[in-house]
Amino acid sequence: FLLLTSFALEVVSIFVGTMTGSVLLGHGHPSAAKAMVGYKAPLQLLHHHHEFEFLTTQICFLQGLINWLVAVAVEIILPKETETKSAKRMNHCLAAWLMTCMVWMLAFYNNHLSFYADYASMLARFIRLFFQTYNIVGGAAKPFRPMSLFYGPCFILSSILTWRAFNTPPDEDL
Repeated sequence: FLLLTSFALEVVSIFVGTMTGSVLLGHGHPSAAKAMVGYKAPLQLLHHHHEFEFLTTQICFLQGLINWLVAVAVEIILPKETETKSAKRMNHCLAAWLMTCMVWMLAFYNNHLSFYADYASMLARFIRLFFQTYNIVGGAAKPFRPMSLFYGPCFILSSILTWRAFNTPPDEDL
């Protein structure tokens, strides 16, 4: 699960980053093209005019990396039948260092954020923007998006299948 979500999040990060870059290189949104003057840094422009895309890229990349590190640590720490005592100790050591690295990366990330207090506030803002961007909550300012007729049911189906996958009793596997 962690490796698959890591892969999916990294793909989303690359896709959204590429699409946003293409929009910006093509002079993007008309209001963004007019407003390019006056920003001290490119990130300010991106944050102001494409905050949802900015957050999607940032969060998906970091969360994908975290998921991958945790997946590797879990794989290393799971006992194997042929594993010696010294190999087990080494694997515990390596898993602990991976977790230490992950915690340090989160601390580093939180200390170097622009526009947000910490990773949790980024996630909260992303969730709000997600619901606003895809017309999940009210907001007549956005036009109706016909794809919402498809991704809504797909999201619900995926959620149901995920629930079933994680709640299937082992005795049903027989």
